[in-house]
Amino acid sequence: MTAVACFAARGEDVPVDDGWLSQAERTVLASLGVPKRHDDWRLGRWVAKQAIARTLGRPLDGPAGLARIAVVAADDGAPEAWINGARVPWELSISHRAGRALAAVAPSRSSIGCDLELIEPRSDAFIREWFAAEEQGLVDQAGPEERSVIANVIWVAKESAAKAQREGLRLAVRHAVVDPDVGSVVDGWHPCRVECRDDRVTYAGWWCEHDGFVAAVVAAPPPAVPTWQDLP
Repeated sequence: MTAVACFAARGEDVPVDDGWLSQAERTVLASLGVPKRHDDWRLGRWVAKQAIARTLGRPLDGPAGLARIAVVAADDGAPEAWINGARVPWELSISHRAGRALAAVAPSRSSIGCDLELIEPRSDAFIREWFAAEEQGLVDQAGPEERSVIANVIWVAKESAAKAQREGLRLAVRHAVVDPDVGSVVDGWHPCRVECRDDRVTYAGWWCEHDGFVAAVVAAPPPAVPTWQDLP
């Protein structure tokens, strides 16, 4: 099974200055004119670099140490970590939402995707547009207090599968059908499966509730129960 580690951070955890960013990252940051996009990008890079540093067991010797880690987008948009011009032998996925960010790390040669969402209502129109018939049925069967959780669990699992396939929103998410196992739980995580029917690929994964958010991680080979670490 694939070992997966998750790291979570808040916007207020990110240093005000940019000394922890590599030169390549500063170039990208300078191109982001929209303030929210700017802040989200910095938060995502902060949690990703912390995740890589801690996974590799590298000493966090201040901003200069983190600046040696560059998290850059590959040609397909997926994040990759590099140190001194060499690709780090770990796969990485990043998500951010509402001032929170999540990074998931797995060994090289595995596929991984993670996503994080605020638990909030999803409209009937949204569910009809993006959810398969089976998923719509799960939402309809949920009680009033569970409906928002189930709807957002389905969405983060779909997004996670899209990232694991390195497709992003190019994936036909309505054809990625989620089976969340609400009744089972291991160390706070519920198992789930995402069947990407167009590509005949099925991902195993896990989801959890955390401080008003839901998070999901999927991977291939199937992931063991993830670990979770709140930063700093």
